[in-house]
Amino acid sequence: MKTAVVALGKIGLPLAVQFADAGHEVVGVDVNPRQVELINAATEPFPGEAHLQEKLSELVPAGKLRATTDYAEAIPGADAVVIVVPLFVNDATWEPDFAWMDAATRSLAEHLTPGTLVSYETTLPVGTLRTRFVPMIEEISGLKESVDFFAVFSPERVLTGRVFEDLRKYPKLIGAISEAGTQRAREFYESALQFDERPDLNKPNGVWDLGSPKPASWRSSPRPPTAM
Repeated sequence: MKTAVVALGKIGLPLAVQFADAGHEVVGVDVNPRQVELINAATEPFPGEAHLQEKLSELVPAGKLRATTDYAEAIPGADAVVIVVPLFVNDATWEPDFAWMDAATRSLAEHLTPGTLVSYETTLPVGTLRTRFVPMIEEISGLKESVDFFAVFSPERVLTGRVFEDLRKYPKLIGAISEAGTQRAREFYESALQFDERPDLNKPNGVWDLGSPKPASWRSSPRPPTAM
């Protein structure tokens, strides 16, 4: 499975490493050339993330993970694109600032090929995927959601410094727009993640389908959720 990860920051890079460690062919794209250079040299670009350096030292030389600044190199032919671009809030108005996320969405849409799962892992306001990003992707790519590509919201529920631990500890929430998208998202995340046994949960730990992007938005906190 070829997976593209957009934005290789303190959450995106460990995610890319996790996917590569699970056997995916991973290409990460980031606008920061220095970040890309360090990753391709198998060097941790920021300190403090447990096990990140040791995994980079194994995966990059083995050709399982590489980074680029070029969306045209990362996106075409990907089975899944995972977007981890941060969403900022305007200090004056407290309104979401979508500038970085919009730019990333436009860039990936320009190179999107049919059959791709597009997963947004950044916390977003309720309704953003359906009303903002899906129409943007459709307009730019000429592809139709639930026919040519599949959109899912799967909020980040990890904390920096312990990303790999949290990926195993907490259920992976998915909220897709269509049943086909749900199936694709489930298959993707089940192939990429392993989960700790959690007898404290009301159902087995793993990939949990919340039915749509809306409830996934409501439940994006990295806390043990109750069963739906």
